[in-house]
Amino acid sequence: MTAASTLRTASTRERASTRRVPARARALPSSSSPRRRRLSITTSPGLRLDAASPRAPTRARAASDVVESSSAPLDPIGLNPDRAAVVNADPDAYSWTKQWYPVAVVDVLDETKPHPTTLLGIDLVVWKNGDGSWSVFEDKCPHRLAPLSEGRVESDGTLLCAYHAWRFDGDGKCTSMPQASSAEEEERIKANVRSCAFKRPSMVAQGLVWAWGEGGKDAEMEAAMTPPLFVPEIEGIGKSGRASCGGFRNHWQVRDLPYGWNAFFENAIDPAHAVVSHHTLVGSRYDDPAGFQCVVERPVTDAGGFRCAIDPAVPPFNSIGKYDAETSYDFQPPALLKIDWRHEGGRFLTSHYCVPTRPGWCRHFVVTIAQRRPEMGNKIREHRWFKLNLFTLTSPAWLTHVLGPTFLHQDMVLLHQQEKIIAQGDGQAMAQKWKDQVFTPSTADKMTIFFYKWFEKNGPIPWAPGTEQMPPIERDSSKLFDTYEMHTKYCTHCQGALRNTEIGMWATGAIAGAKLFWVGASVVFTAALLGSGDDASSSLDVFELASAVDGSVYGDFFSALSLGATSFFLWGFAQMFRTYPFSHSEDDIVMEGTAKIGLSNDGPSAYIDFVDSTLFKEKGGDHNRGCECSTCSPHFKDLIKSTMLARAKKSPAVVEEAEEERSIPVAR
Repeated sequence: MTAASTLRTASTRERASTRRVPARARALPSSSSPRRRRLSITTSPGLRLDAASPRAPTRARAASDVVESSSAPLDPIGLNPDRAAVVNADPDAYSWTKQWYPVAVVDVLDETKPHPTTLLGIDLVVWKNGDGSWSVFEDKCPHRLAPLSEGRVESDGTLLCAYHAWRFDGDGKCTSMPQASSAEEEERIKANVRSCAFKRPSMVAQGLVWAWGEGGKDAEMEAAMTPPLFVPEIEGIGKSGRASCGGFRNHWQVRDLPYGWNAFFENAIDPAHAVVSHHTLVGSRYDDPAGFQCVVERPVTDAGGFRCAIDPAVPPFNSIGKYDAETSYDFQPPALLKIDWRHEGGRFLTSHYCVPTRPGWCRHFVVTIAQRRPEMGNKIREHRWFKLNLFTLTSPAWLTHVLGPTFLHQDMVLLHQQEKIIAQGDGQAMAQKWKDQVFTPSTADKMTIFFYKWFEKNGPIPWAPGTEQMPPIERDSSKLFDTYEMHTKYCTHCQGALRNTEIGMWATGAIAGAKLFWVGASVVFTAALLGSGDDASSSLDVFELASAVDGSVYGDFFSALSLGATSFFLWGFAQMFRTYPFSHSEDDIVMEGTAKIGLSNDGPSAYIDFVDSTLFKEKGGDHNRGCECSTCSPHFKDLIKSTMLARAKKSPAVVEEAEEERSIPVAR
């Protein structure tokens, strides 16, 4: 264990003994006491629905006003216990650079090479050192500032700079300087602190490589005292994706995106766009859009972000008029968004990390955790959200990586151009420019308003000095949808799948070509035999030739066509690892295929039945630490339940009532 990790462990233990609350939450109210949260369920500017009486409007602040936290300790719902202690200690304290950020997925990295990445405008290099741990340096050699990511990881576990062959160990210390005139001079130079690489505090946790947001002499101490944005529900789930309790996690997906950090979160916390932008993949742009209210579950703070439930959980989380699942959105700055879908039969928690890399770009990480309760029956299997997420749990990593971005591609052009239109060349004033230019009259925009209020107070992002400005709009779709540069080139899973796909493509294509050549040669040979007969001067009859050709030639012909079609399909699939544009004005075969097999619609599915019964065989058992299913979490039973769900349980007429309410125009 390194000194930094020892310090981190000691600091964590000290923090746990002095600041952490017992069990899960010192701020949890008793079952008889009211919850310490302020609600603002707004239907139109100036109106609010009281939580106890959802149909009685009262005067309140407009939807654009941010809910202010009270002086009482915040309810830590959704927060890691370590994070909750920090947020409650000083909810108004926030720093962009004194934070942990995920920078890479361990499972996709080539351990024999250095990997470049960017954080807050600073170029970094991630590499595995001789101690078997991952190190993160600023991507510049201390000698002449050449990029270390262009170097090599040597067999002795050092990182060699490809410019002058200086070598560095995992702690950044220079171990070799071949230009020294003597051994004494080399030792003297290596002892100088200026010969060390610019190391960042780093660690590996929950399948990710994490890096501290700044360097400097106090970085290790500050990093050790700051809890990262971990997802408690992942704890106890191993590399295989399965936990002893029966929970399951799919493969991490990672991808660079050609739009900024704020554009990602603005989009991700917006439930209203899902069935429109992601038409056919999660629903219908024509049938599924619906209004909803926002219920504040954790008020907005600088350090803690906010958490809101949507009431009712509209498609794709429920069908219109059928409300038996709930959904919450939990933004935890600077990088985490948790979309929490809960049903009495189980739970899907989708955790997004979005890391600000440089203006107009971000790096996105996403994973989904399933916590199933088979003893509650199989009604959950009919939900489209359950079916879509369950599909990703069973796919190999490379298939998840190549098909997963289809969801991102549907938003790509919209978000890439939207932020440039708002920025008007000045990306540093995005929060103010957004507020001044957009028109947000509906409560469906409430969480986005919360986000930009938070960003206005805590932004702009402190890019490194000299960082390039917001890039212009990219009109070349081949660059905007460049899958290879944004993911494949640094993912070992996808590189292997691309290589195997291209091998299969060339092999089947070559065999198809050989068979076609054989078929052609056989036909020519048969025609020559027929033409050499006694009546050579007469014209060759096609039907006579067809009957004279050996029957095996027809088999070879159809085999060649099948192999050719297979080769063409493999070529098209290989292109998805490189680039595949998407346009909303055209139908897309991948999206349409998803709809055809029933994943984007509610209802029974034999495939889902089989997968669900195979993955989640066992009933009961202890769930992993941090589980917030209805069995484990003290929050679940005390949550502000969906009013629509509660009414549905009380009265079968709620479906008809909900449809009537949807037909009433909202006051503006």
